[in-house]
Amino acid sequence: MSPPAAAIALPLVLGLALWATPPPRALPGATNQTALPRFCDAAPETLPALVREVAVLAGVRSRVLSASERFLGVPYQFDPLGEGPGQPPDEDPRLRYDLADCQTFIETVLALARARSPQEVLPILDEVRYDGPVGYSRRNHFFEAQWVPSNSRKGYVREVTAQIAGKDAVRHVKAITHRQWKERTLGERIDLPEERAPIGDHALAYLPLAKVLAHAKAIPSGTLFAVVRADRPQLPTMVSHVGIVVQQPGGTFVRHAGRDLYSQVIDEQMAHFVERNALYTKWPVLGLQLLEVLERPASE
Repeated sequence: MSPPAAAIALPLVLGLALWATPPPRALPGATNQTALPRFCDAAPETLPALVREVAVLAGVRSRVLSASERFLGVPYQFDPLGEGPGQPPDEDPRLRYDLADCQTFIETVLALARARSPQEVLPILDEVRYDGPVGYSRRNHFFEAQWVPSNSRKGYVREVTAQIAGKDAVRHVKAITHRQWKERTLGERIDLPEERAPIGDHALAYLPLAKVLAHAKAIPSGTLFAVVRADRPQLPTMVSHVGIVVQQPGGTFVRHAGRDLYSQVIDEQMAHFVERNALYTKWPVLGLQLLEVLERPASE
C-alpha cells in the first residue's frame, strides 16, 4: 500500500528547508552576539524608544558603545546610504538600520551618539555625511581629504593618534594633483565637480601596525579607527576601512562592518585584526589612525 502523499511531502519539505538553511557563519576571532535589543529588529513604533535609550546615557563614549553594539550582526552591504528617492545618482535612503558598510556604520553611530532625540538623528547624520547641503557632490567621499577635515571643523571628531601613540606616531601627507585625480584607479565612478575634487595635500597620522598591540590597551573605548595603507599615486585615498575600538574584559576588540570574511558588523579581537591586516601585500597596511568622538554641546 502506497504511503499517503502527505507522509512523503512533509519529510521532503523539511529536508529541503534544512538544505536551504545555511549553517551559522563562522566568525574566526570575532563575535556578533549582544544582549541589547538591536535597531534592525525593532518595529517602526518601538524604534524611537531604542534611540532614546542611547540618547539618555551619560557620556559620549557610553552612547557610542551602546549605539554600535545594537548593530552587531547587521549584514554588510557596500554603500547602503544615499541621498534618498528622487536624488540621483544614489537614491538609497539617507538613514537605515538594516544594512551597513564600514563608513555608514560609524556615521550612523556618531549621529546616534550625538542626538538628544530620535528626531535629531537624521539631521546630524546629514551633517556628518555632507559638507554642505545633502547632495552626492557634497558627500564626504574620501576619508582623509574630506570626511576628517569636515567633521573636525564641525566638532564631531578630533584626531588623537599622536596623543595615544606618542613617539611611535607617524605623520604623512597624501598629495593629490589634478593629473592624479583624473588618472585615478579607485573611485572612478565618483564624478565630482572640480571644486569638490580632493585636490591638495592632506595630512594624517597613524600608529604603525607593528606597534598597535603595544598601545591597544591605552586606546579609549569608543575611539574611531581608520586603516591607513601605503600611499599610491593613482589612488585618491590611503584609508580603506574604518571602525570603533572597544575595550572589553576579554581584551581589546574592533567593532566594524566586515566585508569579505564576515559580511556583517562584528566585534573582532584586535590581535586577530592586526594579524589579518599584516598579510596584505598588494596594498600594504601601514597602521591605524585614531579619532576621538567629541561630546555634544551642552543643552541650551
